[in-house]
Amino acid sequence: MEDPAEYTLDKSTIDSLSSETRVSILASLHNRQKTNAELSKELDLKPPTIHHHLELLKEAGLIESREDGHKWVYYRLTSFGQALFNPEKRMKVSIILSTVLTFVTGLVAIGTFFVQPRLSVRIFPGLEDPFLPMFIVAVVAISLQVVILVYVIRPGSHGL
Repeated sequence: MEDPAEYTLDKSTIDSLSSETRVSILASLHNRQKTNAELSKELDLKPPTIHHHLELLKEAGLIESREDGHKWVYYRLTSFGQALFNPEKRMKVSIILSTVLTFVTGLVAIGTFFVQPRLSVRIFPGLEDPFLPMFIVAVVAISLQVVILVYVIRPGSHGL
């Protein structure tokens, strides 16, 4: 199986995801492989319409077709299509680790604000303390990272 980190969303993929019908087809195929007729019945659309959407999804690399040796052609998600529905847990871990790293960096910046000796030189006009902008940015960064971390790790979250 390919590495999910190597999937890219190009114009073809984004265009294929811009149709509600195609997204519904992908969601249906997420459960199991299906034929054009099954999708047509499930989505209440004519088979030629479903076939057109299936071809666009195949071109985008999100689905693949498989003949069963008889007259049926089954469609199923490719590994790329599966990755859209099942983001790897590694991505969640990566987000959490980068959030923690940014959080620690922000805390160090805030600590620096309080322990750094003050300079008499004005770096920023109108500010008595040249470290105040760094302090403000660090507080904002930490606040945003806490929000992101809570969103990613909360129970029932599908993450980013």
